[in-house]
Amino acid sequence: MSLPEWGARIPLDHIRKIIQLSGHPVWQVNGRKFGFGRPQFATKELAEAELADMIKKRGGGLSPGRRDVTFAEQAKAFLANAADGLAEKTLRSYRGHLNVHILPYFSKRRVVEINAPMIKTFLTEKRQPIPTVKIVSADSKKPRVIDLCDFDSTTMKRWTEQDADATRKLSISTLRLIRATLSVVFASAVDDRIIDRNPVPDAKVSRHSRKAKAANRVAVAKERVFTEAQQAALLSWSSERDPELHDLIFLLLRSGLRPGECRALAWSDIDFTRRKIQIEYSVSDKATFGPTKTGLGRNVDISPALRDVMRLRMLKRATGNRMDRGEGGMELVFSNPSGTPLDDSRLRKRFDLAMEETEITGHVLYDARHTYASTLLARCRDFVYVAAQLGHASPKTTMDHYAHLLPGVDQNYADFLDESEADWQRFGSRSTKGGIEIAKPIESV
Repeated sequence: MSLPEWGARIPLDHIRKIIQLSGHPVWQVNGRKFGFGRPQFATKELAEAELADMIKKRGGGLSPGRRDVTFAEQAKAFLANAADGLAEKTLRSYRGHLNVHILPYFSKRRVVEINAPMIKTFLTEKRQPIPTVKIVSADSKKPRVIDLCDFDSTTMKRWTEQDADATRKLSISTLRLIRATLSVVFASAVDDRIIDRNPVPDAKVSRHSRKAKAANRVAVAKERVFTEAQQAALLSWSSERDPELHDLIFLLLRSGLRPGECRALAWSDIDFTRRKIQIEYSVSDKATFGPTKTGLGRNVDISPALRDVMRLRMLKRATGNRMDRGEGGMELVFSNPSGTPLDDSRLRKRFDLAMEETEITGHVLYDARHTYASTLLARCRDFVYVAAQLGHASPKTTMDHYAHLLPGVDQNYADFLDESEADWQRFGSRSTKGGIEIAKPIESV
């Protein structure tokens, strides 16, 4: 094996000299950081060449220590390496934000020269209003709105009526995703030994003003929850017009599954005796099976009503074709006649029709999961349990998304502090005061 021609700086902290019992030296390469083992070589030159080859493979073809790597090259290498480890939807999100927002600004710049002030300036520009223009579209009665910078007078025609000073702004969620995409690309550059530090965390606006602190805060979208009347209307309409959609919506409302997890659910995953559902798989919008969003499986408790609905569905089902999720043929709970998972876009269209017929607006199918979480939290107030049921990696995620949906606390909670331990034990396992009921630890009863 020969040394690479580019003559780059080799990170020698991954190579160490070992004296064997025989007294002969060997050079060990620690390749675990790059997904390899720890091979040993007779000479230092061979060890350096092997380390360079490891980093080259890890970097998608980029050589370690190179200072001429552009951001576009690094982004391409990151996407190539992440293809097997990320969900399809996440990968498309990264690629989309790179192509639309980031690469037009950073593509030709070298990674080593991009610093926190540059990123801060870029993110500040992205927060500014974007001028828009109306152009003639395929629908002669309806114009199409595009960014003014994308208007091409040679191929496009302006709409006759224009709104004066029309602009649009990127949503907080989009800005957060742009920043996250930048961060993962620079993190891959750190792993590839091209830079020593990820500059994105340092690209923050001033922390002194209240407005600046709010801008630095990670935005969490306010979750939209179905009211009881809306749930009843959807279930009533679908039970008559689309029974399969009825069972699917009821499952989402009573289990909190993600729609992709619901589409991947097999009958063998449901334990009717113990009233539990085992969640290990999810289906992407491209109808491919994969792990759940967090990569972890979980057991979800189901209510008696949900158990009865699923059992009735199982009794009514016709024996269908089986799908291979990687563990042999499995019969899906919700599937096409051929046994394949329900098509994501068609499912959304069926749900949109139900929404239109019941005159409900401003909701998507995923809101059934939010409804489950808010309802369960309002009644049990146990963030740890709800986080486990939802499959969140941490209860903090549950708190960030759903704490604002909890009903307000009552001042009478403080009155419980005046109760003596004897009174607390004498009243039993639950105490009621001022209309508030609070649970006590079992060991204190």
